[in-house]
Amino acid sequence: MKKRQVIIVLAALAIIIVGRVLSNIIATPKEKVAKAPKQNITTVFIETVKNDSVTIFVESTGVLEAVKRLELFSEVQGQMLPDNGKFKAGNAFRKGELLIAIRSNDQQAQLFAQRSVFESALTAVMADLKVDYPEEFPKWNEYLKSYSSQNAVPDLPNVKSEKLNSFLVGRGIYNTYHMLKNIEIINSKYNIRAPYDGVLISVNADPGTVIRQGQALGVFIQPTHYEMETSIDAVSAERLKVGQKVELTMDGIASKKWEGKISRLVKSVDRNSQMSSFFVAVDGDDLKEGMYLQAKVEANKIPNAYEMSRSALVDNNQVYIVEGDSLALREVSNEYFSQNTVVLSGIENGTKVLTKVPPSAFEGMKVSIYKEKK
Repeated sequence: MKKRQVIIVLAALAIIIVGRVLSNIIATPKEKVAKAPKQNITTVFIETVKNDSVTIFVESTGVLEAVKRLELFSEVQGQMLPDNGKFKAGNAFRKGELLIAIRSNDQQAQLFAQRSVFESALTAVMADLKVDYPEEFPKWNEYLKSYSSQNAVPDLPNVKSEKLNSFLVGRGIYNTYHMLKNIEIINSKYNIRAPYDGVLISVNADPGTVIRQGQALGVFIQPTHYEMETSIDAVSAERLKVGQKVELTMDGIASKKWEGKISRLVKSVDRNSQMSSFFVAVDGDDLKEGMYLQAKVEANKIPNAYEMSRSALVDNNQVYIVEGDSLALREVSNEYFSQNTVVLSGIENGTKVLTKVPPSAFEGMKVSIYKEKK
C-alpha cells in the first residue's frame, strides 16, 4: 500500500511540474525582432539648368479697327434721293464718288439767286473801277468775264490798295461774296462724297426717307490699313518702343500670320486695371475690321538666365532642387513673368531643378528622379 501511494505522489508531482513548464511557455511568447520602418520615396520630374540669353516676348490681344474710319452724319435736312441701291453695307466707292444725295431744290434756287446778286454787284462797280482805278480794272474785268452762275465762285482778285479795299467794302462786294460762299458751303453738304477709296460697313438711312440734321447715316472705312489697340502690364510696356515689329495671329488659324509695327505707345497707366496701352499698325487685304487678333512682340533679351514653368516657383523667389537623393530650396531672382513661365537668374548650370512640385514637398524629402523608359 505504501508503494502505491508513493507512485501516486510522484505522478502528481510530475503532472504539476509539466503543467508549470507548459504554463510558462504559453504565458511568455517569443519576442519578435522589430522591422525598420519603410521610408517613402517620391518620384519627381526635373530639368537640368542651362543658362542662356532668354528672349522676352510680350503677348496681348486686341480688336482691329480701320485707321481711316469715317462716321457719316448729315449736317442738313431733306429727303434722300434714289441711288439704285448703292448706299448699302459692303459697297465700295472711289475717292470723290457720291455716297448720298439729299434733295436740295430750295437751296439750289437760293444759291443761283445769290450768284446773280453777286454778279450784279460786280457789274455795278466796273465803270467806277475803270475811271478811278485804271491799273486795277483789267484783272477785275477779267474776273467778271470768267464768272459763271453755274460754277462755284472763284477767289476774289488780290487787293493791295487800302483805298480800293475801302471802295469795294463800301459797295458791298465783300459782303455779297462771303454770303455766296456760305450758301455754296451749305449747298455742298447735300451731296456727301467719299473722301478716299473705301467701303461702307454699316448704313442707317434708306432712299426716300427724310434725313434730319445730325442724323447718323453710316460708317465708311478704308479696308486695307488697320490699327489694333491692346493692353499689357506697365512693367512690360517699358520694354516696348515705337517701330518694333509685331507678329499677329488669329485664334484657330495657326498658319495665318500678319506682320505689324508698334505705331503708338500710351504713356499712362489705367488706374483700375494698372495696364498700359499700345497700338499696332498693320496692312492686309485679307484683314477685316472687328477681327480679334493675338499680338506677340519681341521686347528684349535677358542674358545668363533660365526660363521655366511658373507652377514650379515657390513663394515667388524659391525653387526646389535635387541634391543627392533629397530636396533642397534655392533662392532665385525673378527677371520676368509671362502668363505661363518665369525667367530666373541665380541658378548655376547643371542644377537639377523640379519642374513640378509634389504635394507636401519639404526640404530633405527623399526623392528619386523620373527616368523615361526606353
